[in-house]
Amino acid sequence: MMLVKIAWKNIWRHKVRSFVVISAIAIGLMAGIFASAFVNGMMVQKIDSVVKMELSHFQVHDTLFRKEMSVKAVLDKGEDIFSDITSDSRIKIASGRVISTAMLGSANYSGSVKVVGIDPENEALTTGLEERLVDGKYFDGVKRNPIFISQVMADKYKIRVRSKVVLTLQDITGEMVAESFKVVGIFDSKNKMYDKLNVFVRKSDLRRVTNMNEQQLHEIGVLINKDDDAEILANEYQDKYSDLEVLPWLDLASGMRYMVEATGMYTYILVGIILVALLFSIINTMLMVVLERVKEIGMLMAVGMKKQKIFGMVMLETVFLSFIGAPIGLLVSYLLITHFGEAGIDLAGAAYEDVGFATVIYPFLDFKSYINILVMVFFMAVFAAIYPAIKALSLNPVEAIRK
Repeated sequence: MMLVKIAWKNIWRHKVRSFVVISAIAIGLMAGIFASAFVNGMMVQKIDSVVKMELSHFQVHDTLFRKEMSVKAVLDKGEDIFSDITSDSRIKIASGRVISTAMLGSANYSGSVKVVGIDPENEALTTGLEERLVDGKYFDGVKRNPIFISQVMADKYKIRVRSKVVLTLQDITGEMVAESFKVVGIFDSKNKMYDKLNVFVRKSDLRRVTNMNEQQLHEIGVLINKDDDAEILANEYQDKYSDLEVLPWLDLASGMRYMVEATGMYTYILVGIILVALLFSIINTMLMVVLERVKEIGMLMAVGMKKQKIFGMVMLETVFLSFIGAPIGLLVSYLLITHFGEAGIDLAGAAYEDVGFATVIYPFLDFKSYINILVMVFFMAVFAAIYPAIKALSLNPVEAIRK
């Protein structure tokens, strides 16, 4: 107990220097943790967007569909498979889709798009498509061939609600067909990559245009009750429908599995780099402390203080400095992350939409990460104290007193 009191008093003998070290630790940790939470929040939002808006937890396709994107690569008994999947109590909701690539033409522009034929009600529950409506109505108000397009596409093609467009595409026999559609509504998903590509029509309309029967589908997107069970259920249904392709969202989106794994490590890598920088700063400071107190340490040794206590005293001083700065840094970063996690950070001018990320970022860091960071700080503090403490032990009491 006496050693603890001595170490505590020693760190306040040079208040300015101790304050600088504590501030460096607090500010460094705060910056590292907040930067990690920012990136983590961005990735969490991206993953949430990919799962809930684009891919669902897993999808079912014909084995050739994703490779060729051909209208011929159908699930012949798609509606039966859809019914089987939705009868599973572990399934939250699913959407059966008919999909084709097409040329979309207006009076002002034409270009390639992905046409997704949907059941509007199921799709709204599966991907929240209706919630992204910004103009017009969600498949209501246009009786024949309604089409739901993005704001990006409306601006590019210079069209608006109730404008007519023409879709030119292949039917299931390979023949080119064309059909006019009327814009029923305009959506904005805040993801320009997604909005530039996708248009939505009724599944029944696209089936009629492509000469598909009422059973056939190209894709079944499935949301489940427990996020963590996506791969388990996908593998289960893959075994059940071995002649089809059933993939979880991690394997459907290129790079998503790597992104999830990298996001988990990013916090510790960034904080680790900052702690290494702080490590050398603390070692330097504690070496200065030891060298300034050479005579004092020599006297303590001369009067019989054991080397183990000298070692422990220097170690405790270093740990105290670190464990004053670390909680301050953790507390400030927690307050900042909590605030901006609710208010968000608007990066509308940073072109994040163009690469598929949300423009408002909500920083996020789980409780486990805070604990792990605190453990990292502890080991850093102990490691930083070892060399200065060894330096103190190497002093010769007689020579030290003479200095």
